[in-house]
Amino acid sequence: MPVKISRGALEYNLVPAPLVSISKQTFNNVGRPGFGAEYTINFQGTIIPSLGNPVYPGDGLASEFTNETYWNKFDVSPDELDQPDVSGSRYLDATLSKQQMIRWLFSNPIESGKAKPLKVKINGWGAPSGIAFQGFVDDISFDAESRFANPTSYNVTMRTSSFLHSLNSADPFKSGYFDGFGVSGNWAISNLTESFDIQEDERRTVTWKTTGAGVLAKKTLQSSDRVYAVSRSVTAVGSPIYGDDGEYLSGNAPWKHAQNYVHEYLGIGSGAKSLRENFVSGVQNQALRGLYGASGGTSGYAIADFKYQEGIDPEAGSYSLTENFLLYRASSGGENDPDRYPVIETVTINHNTEENQLNRLSVQGTIQGLNTTSGLASSGNEYLNALAYWSGYVNSGDLSLHAYQMAKGGSHTGWLHPRYLSKSITNDYSQGTISYTFEFDDRPPNLIDGSISESIQINDTYPGELFSVTPVIGKSQPVLQYLNSRSEYKRSLSINVVMGHTGVTSTDQSKVNVSGLMANHNNKRIFLQDQLLRSKPSITNRDDLASIFWAMNPVNDPTFDVVDGKCFHSAPTESWDARTRNYSYNIEWTYERKNQI
Repeated sequence: MPVKISRGALEYNLVPAPLVSISKQTFNNVGRPGFGAEYTINFQGTIIPSLGNPVYPGDGLASEFTNETYWNKFDVSPDELDQPDVSGSRYLDATLSKQQMIRWLFSNPIESGKAKPLKVKINGWGAPSGIAFQGFVDDISFDAESRFANPTSYNVTMRTSSFLHSLNSADPFKSGYFDGFGVSGNWAISNLTESFDIQEDERRTVTWKTTGAGVLAKKTLQSSDRVYAVSRSVTAVGSPIYGDDGEYLSGNAPWKHAQNYVHEYLGIGSGAKSLRENFVSGVQNQALRGLYGASGGTSGYAIADFKYQEGIDPEAGSYSLTENFLLYRASSGGENDPDRYPVIETVTINHNTEENQLNRLSVQGTIQGLNTTSGLASSGNEYLNALAYWSGYVNSGDLSLHAYQMAKGGSHTGWLHPRYLSKSITNDYSQGTISYTFEFDDRPPNLIDGSISESIQINDTYPGELFSVTPVIGKSQPVLQYLNSRSEYKRSLSINVVMGHTGVTSTDQSKVNVSGLMANHNNKRIFLQDQLLRSKPSITNRDDLASIFWAMNPVNDPTFDVVDGKCFHSAPTESWDARTRNYSYNIEWTYERKNQI
């Protein structure tokens, strides 16, 4: 059967037709056999100096190899071939000329510094049948045993990654361009490597256990679960697949074949499994079955924080994709919390005892939100996940309750003041973290509801001796004379309080609007009364102050008795700074005790 070589728009025939052998090299890995292949085509032909194509031009070496008359003679009769007389000394010229023409025929054309494939058709006689491919020439050799006087043989070795088509419907190559390459026969690759790296992350996900209620409630560690960092790397080398025109089929260079193969294999391609489904069900992840469960379930573990690293080498035709992600047990929050927050919370509790035996505890926490969006998404939701945990669990009901209960769980004291000494909150939107610091101590509880700090001082003045002081002229010291009596009992009460912010007390929100205040003087007056008068603790906390007044009144002191009707108090004074929310109250009692000698 004839063998035709296409160069540009012309086809060149080899006569006698060389013997053709095709061998297939299948690409295998130990863990993944038969993922691609490459074909080697060998042409074993004969050069007859006086017969066949190419035709000896008769004037030494051929100067115009592209002349079709040298390649399109099929008859075997020397007369019909109409070749010049080749005999004697001209055998050498004819042999060298035909060798040179065959070298030219089996040379890949160069365009823009790159070799282009050579199209070869192997046809049957008569009805259209046979195969075709675009390939590259690896070797051409001529034997020397004929000594250029007798027919000589030649060998040409070519390679290709696929066959173009079949002209015979019964031919096995009729089915398409590919022969069992890649995923679903869509992509051709010649090399594939895949590796997993699983290691324990330094962080942990923690679950809190709450015991007690109210100010007695505290949180202790329920569980601390490992976090695993997984790295999965896939590298493929693509094969060059050419169309009938000698260009890359569908414009897909070898590295693009490798990329598409990797994407389909990892589940990124259209219609493929999701990354999570692919990972859980893949046979390569047996090491993680213990984390997911024998049946492939999650067993409380979830996947987050996908990060990709892509490598493209067009010259080597390779593409690599490395995906890094975390496996974490999604149980952050309370032990009975039905929600699963994709966060990692890091908490440090410091307990310091000062010289005055006052205990101070600081709670420092960082909530790291994890990205649960697709690894290929253009944006992540790390901060939103951190915020959901902060709002739904940490800051649920009371801003400092979470930190206070953890401080209670980490302290060695029975009492801890629920009002923090200081707090600091930092939101890092780019890193997806919320950091907080709260400081507590075991100072006594506040007596006035809503106060931030309190100072309640009681001063008692006890009776002293009464005497007269009489100056005497010429004497260095006055004359002191005891009056045989004592001074009165006195007790003073001083209350200094800093109140917490309670907001606008008026229900008419228009009164806090600046333009509304300027336009309506009546609203302005009401607003000022709300802020300057009605928010005063002696009005908002009347009962608390009355209780303190009653407890400190000498008449109610359980350690002594006051003579009936012999206890008097001075005019009470109070001051209120509505802007700084500082309030002070002062009063003094003068009284007489019973049974005093």
